[in-house]
Amino acid sequence: MKSTALTLGNERYFPRYAKFITEAEGTPQRIESPEDLDNYDVLVLSGGGDMGIKSGAYGSQTENLPIGGVNDDRDELELALLRKAKERNMPVLGICRGLQVINVFFGGTLWSDIGQGDFDGGIHRDGEGGEPPIGDIPHWTEMEGKEFEVTSHHHQGVRELGQGLQIMSKSSDGMIEAIKHESLPWFAVQWHPERTDEGLGRVLPREWLRQELQNVQ
Repeated sequence: MKSTALTLGNERYFPRYAKFITEAEGTPQRIESPEDLDNYDVLVLSGGGDMGIKSGAYGSQTENLPIGGVNDDRDELELALLRKAKERNMPVLGICRGLQVINVFFGGTLWSDIGQGDFDGGIHRDGEGGEPPIGDIPHWTEMEGKEFEVTSHHHQGVRELGQGLQIMSKSSDGMIEAIKHESLPWFAVQWHPERTDEGLGRVLPREWLRQELQNVQ
């Protein structure tokens, strides 16, 4: 199995991500330093708390933002990892927050809360009116002409798409659900495949990861 670097907000989430990555024939290990990336073949950015204001994720919006779970050190780590992965042309899979970090890395911005963009909070999270997500929500999305169910757990999403990124999937309310880079081997989904039951919502990102691991020399 090929070594897979995994970022995490909390160690308790490791088992589900590890199971998902192992299904793709990867060997997951938590990474906490950009210098360690040379020891891995693929990078996976996991879900977690909101990006901080210092990251530039919200553009000119810098006050009274409904954000929580901010960890500036994690923002800095993941952006540094992406810089190094870009230099190496290294495959990257982003999951939920991971998609958002990739978007910000390429100069895109985020809705600090999807209610700002008139999206349906009930589709993406358990809670309304700016409340933080407290539970997983199953909903339908479409990609490659196929409709399938996914599990979401987020209250932020892509506002302005980053340079070089392409939209692969949107949910019924127009929220961007999957993106890829036009030239780099980078793919990201807004849902949580590691918490999605077996089906295309789990299979598509898993098989992308499997293929990239197989392509590593």
